[in-house]
Order: sequence, then structure tokens, then C-alpha cells
Amino acid sequence: MSTRRLANLAAAVAAVAVVVACGPKSKPTEPPVKEPVVDKPVKTKSAEELFLAECRTGLVAAKELLPQILEPVPDGDGARTVENTLRPLNELHTGLSNTFALAGLYSEVHPTESIRDAARTCEQEAATFATELQLNRELYDAIAAVKVDPADAAAARYHERVLRDFRRAGVDKDNATRQRLQQIDEELTKLGQQFAKNIAEDVRSVELAPEQLAGLPEDFIASHPADATGKVKITTDYPDYNPFMAYAEDDEARKQLYVAFRSRGDQHNEALLAQVLALRDEKADLLGYDNFASYITEDKMIKSAKNAADFIERVAKLAQARAKKDYAELLKELKTIDKKATRVEDWQKMYLENRVKKKKYEVDSKEVRPYFPYEQTLAGLLEITGTIYDIQYVPAKDVAPWHPDVKVFDVMRGEEKLGRVYLDMHPRDGKYKHAAQFTLHDGVSGVQLPEGVLVCNFAKGNELMEHDDVVTMFHEFGHLMHHVLGGHHTWIRHSGVATEHDFVEAPSQMFEEWAWSHETLKRFAKNAAGEVIPEPLVARMRKADKFGVGTQTVQQMFYASISLKFHTIEPDKLDQLAEVKRLQAKYTPFRYVEGTRFHASFGHLMGYSAMYYTYMWSLVIAKDLLTPFSKKGLMDTATTFAYRDKILAPGGSKDAAVLVKEFLGRDYNFKAFEKYLAE
Repeated sequence: MSTRRLANLAAAVAAVAVVVACGPKSKPTEPPVKEPVVDKPVKTKSAEELFLAECRTGLVAAKELLPQILEPVPDGDGARTVENTLRPLNELHTGLSNTFALAGLYSEVHPTESIRDAARTCEQEAATFATELQLNRELYDAIAAVKVDPADAAAARYHERVLRDFRRAGVDKDNATRQRLQQIDEELTKLGQQFAKNIAEDVRSVELAPEQLAGLPEDFIASHPADATGKVKITTDYPDYNPFMAYAEDDEARKQLYVAFRSRGDQHNEALLAQVLALRDEKADLLGYDNFASYITEDKMIKSAKNAADFIERVAKLAQARAKKDYAELLKELKTIDKKATRVEDWQKMYLENRVKKKKYEVDSKEVRPYFPYEQTLAGLLEITGTIYDIQYVPAKDVAPWHPDVKVFDVMRGEEKLGRVYLDMHPRDGKYKHAAQFTLHDGVSGVQLPEGVLVCNFAKGNELMEHDDVVTMFHEFGHLMHHVLGGHHTWIRHSGVATEHDFVEAPSQMFEEWAWSHETLKRFAKNAAGEVIPEPLVARMRKADKFGVGTQTVQQMFYASISLKFHTIEPDKLDQLAEVKRLQAKYTPFRYVEGTRFHASFGHLMGYSAMYYTYMWSLVIAKDLLTPFSKKGLMDTATTFAYRDKILAPGGSKDAAVLVKEFLGRDYNFKAFEKYLAE
């Protein structure tokens, strides 16, 4: 559906109201009656009703196509073909995708709570129909009957994947089982929405005396004045949380904020998570799998839960020695503050890392911040991606997005429009609290262009960014480029970020490198005086960034193990908090902090379920993907165009391992990743 039309819903309501209020009165009859004739009031639709009508457009179209696909084929010998069955199915998938995308986006970003709730309703309706489709045996039989010419590789792949997904959904089960599977999926959609809503709306804060902001950058302190009671409010939103944890000298204040941050969602989400895990386990059992982790990994690059567990252990083992050195360095630094200290606590980690980097590598994050005002950084990012992918960004004038902060650009290559991007980059109440790329439209050749949305929580205007936030911005933009540049395929299931789920983070993690190179940073990283970030400073930043790689890696394996173990342990035997404590002790040198419930705000447990290992798996591949850039640099267009054409543009039209091999000229391996850990 049209974003412009959606954004103008409120205006449409107002326009109808004007017509009703200013319309002509009925003429009196002759002779005059005692009572005046009054127009019957015209009921106007609410903004929520108008939104739902727009949101359901794709769903309605999909529902109308289904009986057409199922009708006996009248032409010729009655054979089912690509043209009379697969193409209508592709059109059906496109409509359904549009509804899912709009509903999923607006449930997370719209500033009006009632619209967010309406979006969740729309998403539930789409999910119900999607499950019905996947369990429709008549539809499966019709698709299975299609004879695809092997020479048409794209259609053959689409056909094979559609049939595979039908079988994985349980289409071959008996009626009672299919009915239960449908109930499970519908309930999981609702629970997942509520889990995310609880996190987004649970913004906590600590109130501190102004002197407790000692150590923080001047611009941060200036933007956080004391209220009438003399207190300063610091929230758990990232623009507050990250700088405070990195710079605040008050250890107790950092602990307070850490506990508040790590306990978001704790009032409701543990119970919701228990329900989700039980339903997922039941689904896996009905489909014939040992557990949900085995089910969800089967069609990924990693292939099995055992392989995922082995991968986690392999990476954790590789990182252990480095992690021990990192931790020893942190403890040594803590002892310069408190001679009696015997261990480093988790709320101290970021602060101590910053101190070590400042002392050992002569990098103070406060020294780096002035080079990264938000608007300037964004402009630099757009210029870099424009160069390396041969694209231009033109401000879109025919759209009014869901919030005034959102910037919209058409992505052009010369006169050709490739897609559209929306940048929703700043925090607000009720909005998604992390950073992610959302789909608004999947591209389908000849039907619709790809439209993607960055949803982040950064500073705005000329406010300064942490370099970590700059890296995050580049990471998410990597997803956005994958979506737009890969969104030009006939079959929607090949479009954009449609590869195996455990490959999707590789292009985004790879693109982080452009935020670390002086070759690229010098193009935009300038302070208020116009001075370019010094190359020696960037070199020190890179060295400083290497510090903590060990502890960061084992921390990621801790998260990955939560994700996997929560989906392998029988739900009725899982003590969520006890397992978190056990895994934290196993993988990280930092002990559990009482009062926290990290898993209650671990949003990846919904979308990624057992697959958080994806981030590290993708990083292994990302490090390998960078190797061709080592000779001529990150801005060499011969290399960037090859990467664009062989990794991003194909989308999901080939297996990820094939794409990587075509770009590298060989199979991917661990060598670059092992070097990264060892440096």
C-alpha cells in the first residue's frame, strides 16, 4: 500500500469532517413545518478504521487470489504451469507481504498508541491467513502439480522452496494436527507482539543529583538539566544509557541504571516467554522434531541445533584466552580506583573499558565524539554508499511519513529509481527501542519497488554521537542496502534480505568496517572547526576497539546460548532465571547482578528464537568477505561493484554459500575470523 496515502489518513478524516460541517442544508418544505429538517449525521471513519482498511489491502487481494488459484485449470490439457499457478501465487505472496510489512512496522513506530494497536490487529489477521495457507492441502497439491522447466532456475527455486515450507508447516499432517498448528501460530503471533510491546513501553529511569553526572561529556550534561526538585532524570533509552554507562564516575549510579535497564519487561515477559517456549516446543513435537531449536535451524546454513551448539562452543573456546586477558586488564584498572577490588562487575565493564582505552591506547571517547554530529554523520554515510554502489539519494517529496522526524529518500541510479528508504532515527515514546531495518515493501520486478525503513534511537541534529552508535548506523544501513539493491527479482521470496536467516547479518556486519577506516571516515568525520578526524586517532581507535573483543565475544556466546538452550530444554523443566545465571557463569567472567531479568527484555527471543548464534556465524563470514578489499581499499569501486552484484543484488535467488563462493572464488572459512580474535 502507499505510505503517502497512509500518512494522510488523519488529513482524510479532517476533510470528511469539513464536508459534513459545511454541506448545504435541506430546503424546507411548503408549507413550512413546525420542526426544522435536520440532516442525518454522517458517520466518519476513525483514523484507526482508515488505517486498518489500508493495512488490509494486500491481505484482501491475497484472499481474493486464493480461490482463483485453486480453481481447476480450464485451458489446454488442464496442466498446472508457472503461468497459471506459480505467478498468481507470487502475486498472493506479494499482497500478504505488504500487509505484514506495514503492520509490523507501524506496530513498532507509529506515534499513536491506537494505531500501533490497530497494526497489531492487522498483523494477527495476516498471520492467521498465512498459517491457513501453509496448512492448505489443496493449495499444496495444486503447487506440487506444477511442472517447472529446470532451465528456469529462478522459478524452479521458488517452486522448490514453497513446497519445502509447506511441508515444514505441517501440510501433510491430519486435520486435527493442522488445526492445532494453526492455533499455535496464531497464539505465538499475539504473544510475540505483547512481548515486544512490553519492552518498548517499559522505559525506566533513575533520578540523580547533578553532581552524579560527573565524568559525562559537557554536551550530555547540558542536555540533561535538573528539574524543579533539583534532580536529573536519566532514562534507559540508548541515547542516555550508553554514554552514562561509559562515562559516569559514580559507580552506584551506574549500577542503578544498569539494573533498571536489565530488568525492563520483568513484570510480564517471563510469563509470556514461558508460554511462547511451550507453544514452540509443542509445534516442534507435532512436526516430528526433538525440539524447536532442531526445527528452526534445519533450513539455515548451520543445518542443525547440534551444529549451532558446536559452533557456540568453538567460538567460546577460541575467545576464552583473549577474554581472560581483557578481564585481567579491567580488574587492574579497577584497582586504580578501588585498591580492595577483587572482581569486575557487569555494570563496571563499559566504564572501565573506556578508561583502559584512554590510558593504554590514548583514546578518550569524549575526544572522538566531536567528530560525529548526527546530521553530518548521516550525510557522510549517504555519500559513501552512493559512491561504492553507484546510487544517488533524492529527497522524496510525494510522501508524508508517520512522524515529522522521518526522512525519506528515493534511491536512484541515474534516471532509474531503484527503491525508497525511510530513516526513523530518533527515540520517542512507544517506539521500538533498539536499532533495526524494517521492510515496507519487498521489491518485485515490474510490480513494486523495494522500500525499507531504518528504525534507530540516535541523537539528532547537531547532537554528538558515540562512535559505537556510528558503527550501529553503518551496520543497519548494510541491511538497508541489501534490501534495496537485492529487491529486483520476479519472485518475492528471492527479494532483498531473503537468504538463509543465519546469513542476513553478514553484509551488515561487514559494512561496519567502513565506520572504522580513516579512508572512509575522513570523508565526513569533522569537528566544529572543520578539522578532519586525525588518522593517528583513528588508528588508536582501531587498536582500542580490539581491546575487549574477547569479553565481547564470550558475551555474545552467552546470549547465543540463552537463545539455543531456552529452545532445547523441555519448557516445564526450564527455570529461566536459573539458566541465565548458569550460562552467564559458564561463558562470561562477569557474575549475575541481583535484581536483573535480562531475558525479559531480550527481544531477539521472539524474532530470532533459537538463532541468536546468527550474529557470530555471520561475523565469521563477514570477516572473510572483507579479504578482497585488503589490497585496494574499501572505496575501490571494482571491488565494491563486484560485492554489490554478487552478494547484495542476488538477494535470496541462490544459497548464501554459493553467493560467497562466487564473490571470493572459494568456499568461506574461519581464517580471517581467527586472525581477528588473535590480533
